[in-house]
Amino acid sequence: MKYVPTVPAARPARMISPINPCRREHGSGAPVARRRAGFTLVELLLVVVLVTIVVGVTTPYFVRSMRGHRMRTAGRTLVTVARYARSMAVLKQADIDLVLNLDTGQVDVTSSNTVLPAFTRAVEGVRMQSVQVEGADPVQEGQCLVPYRRNGLCRPFVIKLEDTHGSILEIKVDAFSSARVIDHDQ
Repeated sequence: MKYVPTVPAARPARMISPINPCRREHGSGAPVARRRAGFTLVELLLVVVLVTIVVGVTTPYFVRSMRGHRMRTAGRTLVTVARYARSMAVLKQADIDLVLNLDTGQVDVTSSNTVLPAFTRAVEGVRMQSVQVEGADPVQEGQCLVPYRRNGLCRPFVIKLEDTHGSILEIKVDAFSSARVIDHDQ
C-alpha cells in the first residue's frame, strides 16, 4: 500500500457546534463571543445619577409638605374639639368649658355641672403660640378657658399655632364654632 497524503477538506466559515447546536463556531473551531444580556457599568451609573438628581430635587418639597401636614392636622384637631364642645353643650344642655393648655399643647373639654366622658386631645409637632378670646387679653402661656353655654354659643376666639420653622397658622372660631383657618406661611 502506498501512502498518499490527503489534504483535509476546508471547513466552512461558520459551522454548528456538535455539542451545542445553538452555538456557532468560527472556522477555527473557537466559539464566537456572544453579547450577554445585562447592563453595562456606564448604564448603571447613569441610572444612579438620574435617581440621585430626582431625589435631591424632590426632598425639599417633601419635607415642606410634611411640615404643612403637621400644621393642618393640629388646626383640624382644634376646630374639631371646638365643635365637639359646642355639640356637648347643646346635647347635655349644660355649660361646657374648652380648656387650652398652651404649655403642654393639651386641649380638654370639661363641665362643672354635668358628667361628660373624658375628652382630651394633644396638639403635637406644633406649639400653641397664643389664644385670644373676644373681650379678654391674649394668653400666651398657661391655660385659657373658652366657655360654651347651653345654647351652644361661645365668645369668638383666635388660636395661633407655630411650628419649629416659624410658620404660623391662625384659627378664627366664631360664636357658632364655625372656623376660618388662615395660613400665614403662604
